[in-house]
Formats: sequence, structure tokens, C-alpha cells
Amino acid sequence: MNVRQDHHSVFGPTVVVEGVDRSQATVSLHGGHLISWVPNDGRERLFLSSRANSIGAIRGGVPVCFPQFAGLGELPKHGYARTARWRHRDGGRFVLDVNPSMWPGWAHACSMLFEVTLGPATLTLSLSIDNVGPTSLSFTGALHTYLYVTDVESVSIDGLGGARIHENEPTVPGAIVFDGEVDLALIDVSRPAIVRVVGEEHFLVTQTGFADTVVWNVGAEKAITMADLGAGEWRNYVCVEAAVVDVPITVEPGSRWVGTQTVIALDGSNSGGRNGSSR
Repeated sequence: MNVRQDHHSVFGPTVVVEGVDRSQATVSLHGGHLISWVPNDGRERLFLSSRANSIGAIRGGVPVCFPQFAGLGELPKHGYARTARWRHRDGGRFVLDVNPSMWPGWAHACSMLFEVTLGPATLTLSLSIDNVGPTSLSFTGALHTYLYVTDVESVSIDGLGGARIHENEPTVPGAIVFDGEVDLALIDVSRPAIVRVVGEEHFLVTQTGFADTVVWNVGAEKAITMADLGAGEWRNYVCVEAAVVDVPITVEPGSRWVGTQTVIALDGSNSGGRNGSSR
């Protein structure tokens, strides 16, 4: 695996991770944020808003949400890690060392490791949390993955039928489709999600360590209120997030938690995605 650095990005310093099979991923040190994944078929598979930048959180790619998911707590939405300055360790590994005085409302010392591993058509993301402080720490969070799709209204997500919806009794009855805003936090997910667009993009998404899966698209109505999302770009993504939502993870002093998400691009047909679009 080869790496090279780019200091001229609008996202600040970035590191390009190159697989031996011509696959490639780009990570911004702002947030330890994966902003691009191109398998060996040459197609961009992550959505990145045309208005995204490193002022605040980056819209698109894979934000690292920690130590809080969304607004489920006292901390800022999605926590602090996605806007912190990470450092490149080596290869596809990125590190953030957190001390008790670093983040308001967070009184723990921990070391975070975000690792990107590439296969010909496979992206594996690993997030490790080492508790290096004297007291236990608890967190929620997610790998907030934005997959690129040509038109979200043609997307169906299979494999999550029967999963319980956070804070609701109903379960997902079957395939998830998009005809407006969809924001589902699905609890205790053990099966892979199949993200399918007939004739176009296909992904298989699996996870370990993360108990929950979040599926999200903002929809047309709310999209116009998002200053960092380009006109009409709500159509071009679906978020399938490996998440900890319902029950916080507790890490004891001297212990480590590890969660992973693996995305497989199942096809290589059609040119498209960010490289071939007019966005």
C-alpha cells in the first residue's frame, strides 16, 4: 500500500492511500475524514457535496461521529472527532489523541485509531477506541458513510427487514425505499445491508462491533435548508452508517473497543459517480 500527501486541498492536508490494485482512498486530516473511495474500476463510490469544505464538518464521505451520535446527549451534534485535527501515522492509519481538557463536556483520555484498508472493490474502515485514562468512558457514535448513487429515488435497501426502529415499537417491514426524507436508526442489526439501484450502483455493507445501523437521506424538502449541500444533490447519496445509538459502548481503563464497516462495490458497469457527473 502506497501513500502520498496533498497540501493543496480545500479540505486542508490530505493523504491519498493507494492500493496495489489501482484502488484509491483520500483522507482529510480535518476530522480524519475519508472524502473519496475509488475501487479499481475507476468509479467514485462516495458522495461529496460540491459545497463541502473544512470549515466545520465536511458534508459527505465518511465523517467519524464520536463521542456522541446526533443530538442524543449533552455534547454538540455528532460529537467532536469529525472536526478535530487528526494525524497520519502510517499507511492507511490515522490517529487522534484526546485528553480530558480537550473537549467541553468530555472528561476522558482516549486514543482513537481510524484505519482504511483497500481491496480491488472493497473498502474496510476500522475505528478503535483505547481508554488510556483512569476511569471508564461511554460513548455513542457512527461511521457516517455517504454512498454515491445516481438517484436515491431508485434505491432500495434490502437485508434490514425486521430490524427494530430506535425508540419505536415498529420494525422495518422489508426493503427501504426513498420518496422523501428517510431517517431510520435500526437497533441490533446483525445482517448485511444490500444497497441496490437496479442496473446501476450496487453495494454490500456489513459491520462488526457497531450494534446499530442508520439509514438516511434528507429528501428534497429539507435539502433546501442545508447550506453545504448543492442544488439537487440530495438525490446523489444514501447514508448507510455503522452506528452505536441505542446502548452506549463502555470502555474500561486500559481496554480497547473496535468497530468496523466493510463496503463492497458489487458491480463495475457504467461510468458515473462523482468523476463522471456534472455536480
